[in-house]
Amino acid sequence: MKSLGSILLSKALAGLFVLVPLSVLVIVVLEVYDLLEDTAAFAALELPFPAIVNALIYIAAIASTIFFACFLTGVLLSTGPGEKFSNFIENVIVEKVPLLGLVRNLTMSVAGAGSSSLQPAEIDLHGSGTCMLGFLMETLPDGRCVVFIPSAPAVTLGQAYIVAAERVRMLDVPITTVVNTVTQWGAGAGDIYK
Repeated sequence: MKSLGSILLSKALAGLFVLVPLSVLVIVVLEVYDLLEDTAAFAALELPFPAIVNALIYIAAIASTIFFACFLTGVLLSTGPGEKFSNFIENVIVEKVPLLGLVRNLTMSVAGAGSSSLQPAEIDLHGSGTCMLGFLMETLPDGRCVVFIPSAPAVTLGQAYIVAAERVRMLDVPITTVVNTVTQWGAGAGDIYK
């Protein structure tokens, strides 16, 4: 059973990933609305309705345009050239910009979408028996592991290390459990070791 803190944090993160794009969309809609209103005033166009109805017509036109643009983009990305473009963006921008790939993988893992390379792990970094919570990023051809140790409470900041495979113990918990523990300075670690 999840703790109340982990439930609250996971729901807040999910809300953040919805509200940020929505906030940007609202700002864009308001700017386009102002632009349409200024254009209509400049062209001396006046709709024969009260101001509130005119505003609703503008907003409906903007929302329809945005929906159509999103739908068209989704259709184009599902074509062969669209998939090549998507892969190009992923390889050139997401993988080359520092931290963007980690944030993307973390977001996808928390949202449960797609396949993520992040795997929760306990890492004995120096072989002293003192372990750290982190993520297995990948396994190298020689068997060593690339791990990321986040800094509490910022999960996206930390250090990447290459360690021997025997120093990495995979954790059979959702990634959100480790994220919640790190963001709470270790509180809730009991949920990992139940």
